[in-house]
This record gives sequence, C-alpha cells and structure tokens, in this order.
Amino acid sequence: MKKENIYSSKNIFLLTFIFIIIFWLLYSLGSFLHEAKKIHDEIAAIREHNKKNLLEIEKKKQYLEYLKTPQRIEKEAKIQMGKKRPKEKSLFFIKEKLDILPTTKLTKNNTPKKDVAIIEKWKYLFFSK
Repeated sequence: MKKENIYSSKNIFLLTFIFIIIFWLLYSLGSFLHEAKKIHDEIAAIREHNKKNLLEIEKKKQYLEYLKTPQRIEKEAKIQMGKKRPKEKSLFFIKEKLDILPTTKLTKNNTPKKDVAIIEKWKYLFFSK
C-alpha cells in the first residue's frame, strides 16, 4: 500500500473548499439571525406604537361621547351665548391682560417704580424672557 501525502494539493484544495463553505454557511446564518432580530425589534416598536394609538383613540371616543351629552351642549350654550335658566346664577372669571410694555419698573422688594425710560421699555420688549 502506498501512503498518500497529507499535504497533497488535492487535500489542501478540498480542505480550503470545505472551510470556505463552512465559513459562508456561518456568515449566512449570522446575517439571517441579525435580520430576524432587526425585524423582531421593528415589530415590537410597531406594536407599542399601535397600543399608544389605541389608547389615544379610546380617549377621543370618550371625549366624543362627552361632546354628545346634553349637559355639555347646555354648558357650551351658556358659555358662548351667555344664557342661563330662570333663578340660576352664573359666575364669570375674567383674566387680566398684561401690558406688552411695562409702565412701571419693579424694585428689589417688588414695589412699582414710576417713570420708566423709553430705552428700558425697548430693552424689555426685545430682551425680556
């Protein structure tokens, strides 16, 4: 019997080919798993977004039901038209409007100071918070 040389070109070529095939299979498996993970994460994000949208839809349905109630319609009519039933009292809350430019300047103890210079008014208009 004749012994074959382990390092023959035929064996080296065959081992190289097998190594390339195994490496390609592992790479394909890894890329497949990576894509599957990305798809799974995207599906989870979409499901979470859908849950938020469903909650928002439910809130809007409840608000729509509230808008259809006679109590809300009567309340809006009272507010917009100023109407009220006989022997019914109404309270109106009026918010004070703030001037665009201050006519008085506050000192350290928050007491108003009269006679604000025009430059101070311009500074307040353009540089105030």
